[in-house]
Amino acid sequence: MDLGFVRRIIAFVYITLMLLFITLGFGYSNDSGSYYRENSMYFSEYWRVDDKVITFPYSNENEIILTNTLPVVYGDQLLVIRAFYEDFTAYIDGVEVTESRDNTLFNISTDVGKKEIWIPLEHDYSGHEISVKVKLQNALYRNEISEAYITTRSAYGINSLIGNAPTMFLFVLFIVTGLLEIVVSSFYILRRAHLIRKLTFEALFYAGAFSIAAALWIINESRIPFIIFGHMTGFSVLTIIAFVLMPIFFFEMAKCLFLRVSKMDNLLEAIVLISAIAGCFLSVLGVIEWSMVVYIAHALDLTVMIVVGYYSFTSIKEEQKFNARTSIAVANGVFILLSGITLVQYINNVEANYLLIFVIDLMVYIMVQVGLIYRRIGLSVKEEKEFAQAKIFAYTDELTKLGNRRHFTAVIEDYEKHRLPSDLTYIAIDVNQLKYYNDNMGHDAGDELLRGTADCLLKSFGKSSTAIISRMGGDEFAILILATSLEVERRLENFRLNLSKWKGKYVNGISVAIGTAVVKEFKNCTIEEIAKVADDRMYEDKNNYYKANGLERRSTN
Repeated sequence: MDLGFVRRIIAFVYITLMLLFITLGFGYSNDSGSYYRENSMYFSEYWRVDDKVITFPYSNENEIILTNTLPVVYGDQLLVIRAFYEDFTAYIDGVEVTESRDNTLFNISTDVGKKEIWIPLEHDYSGHEISVKVKLQNALYRNEISEAYITTRSAYGINSLIGNAPTMFLFVLFIVTGLLEIVVSSFYILRRAHLIRKLTFEALFYAGAFSIAAALWIINESRIPFIIFGHMTGFSVLTIIAFVLMPIFFFEMAKCLFLRVSKMDNLLEAIVLISAIAGCFLSVLGVIEWSMVVYIAHALDLTVMIVVGYYSFTSIKEEQKFNARTSIAVANGVFILLSGITLVQYINNVEANYLLIFVIDLMVYIMVQVGLIYRRIGLSVKEEKEFAQAKIFAYTDELTKLGNRRHFTAVIEDYEKHRLPSDLTYIAIDVNQLKYYNDNMGHDAGDELLRGTADCLLKSFGKSSTAIISRMGGDEFAILILATSLEVERRLENFRLNLSKWKGKYVNGISVAIGTAVVKEFKNCTIEEIAKVADDRMYEDKNNYYKANGLERRSTN
């Protein structure tokens, strides 16, 4: 076993546990307890509405007045009533003592963050009647009062930490793993790994982003941040934004895993992104309420579940011989099923224990999906370094500095381990009149012609994260690119324009023959088969060039 790998695992576990112990240490320290007056008591019984005793959870669409008799209380305590409210006013023996204030975000009034009523108490209130006139929100989460506490703010935070220990563990775990995945994937993406590996690292990047968004959503749903730090509105908005980001990151990850770049996939991606951005932007401006963004997030969740479910179904149906891809599809299926159950519980009752199912769901996601991403990567960090060093010598064409035939063959072998994506395009390119330049101007001119072609290829295709450009030998070049037909044509037009403008010492303007073939033109084809079609089309283009210019292909004139 690789001792370096073992050491990294041990370091990861150690850091995670230390962060968890530090966090929970605040909850289990000896500062809590009645000795320090950090006491807290459940206060959900004997509440009355219209002189009738009610039980929590309690819902009512009208404005109501809750009444109860306070026990012995102190000046550092609060009465906390958990409810999504529009406004409230609190009275002691009929005398008003506090009322709700408008929540604002960027100086715009909003109902977001109105999820707990906090009423400061004084020792003089002990044994007196407290009345709370409250209007509940008509929101997605139902208009109900769930529970009440008399507590100090610190005790409330400590009890929340203790009661949400599993949530804290998952928060730390997801943050650490998410950051690790983003750092690792970003490093290799910037190194421009070859196509399949690059898309895999992009999937890992979105997996890390999803983990961090999920961590923020989980911790904010526990209410711990605003209990400890305040800023109820800010943390509530952060909860909504994290909830919106989760389906976006999961969809992007699925696109990379399943190599989906068709027009329909890109259109769905645009719809998801525009919907999320527009919802948040309009909420910030006050045009719509933030509660509408929650509706948008639920719609995005449902859309992404259906789309990824389709990806998974087609993967299971068409790629059963590829065990890793089928495992990813099954994992996505389990994720979608559990997410659906969670979503139903979340909409039905925000106070329900939907987090437990969601936690199990995320654990399935982390253990299976991310594990399979690492499996697809296939090389350890050490092997990747060795691969990069060897590639300089073995995979690079000395004249043009592009990849060579050996590099191109390695990419093809990697592709053929999986079902070929329908939008994978093979482009065959052959430089016109190379023999003429070699015979009439010398091999320096011929070399300049080849280097110029390579420069124009890099300008036109080099910035694509899914393009592999190689010199196959002599005057032949080849490109594999995963992109829509429209993008391929746009890049080819740009390539032709760059060739016509190119100027060197011996050569002014370059002409090439081009042939293309895309997987979706042929059913169950191999790369070798589409390469043959692209070559045939390229030679047809070359013959047309020589006929149009009255030249003999092998002539030196």
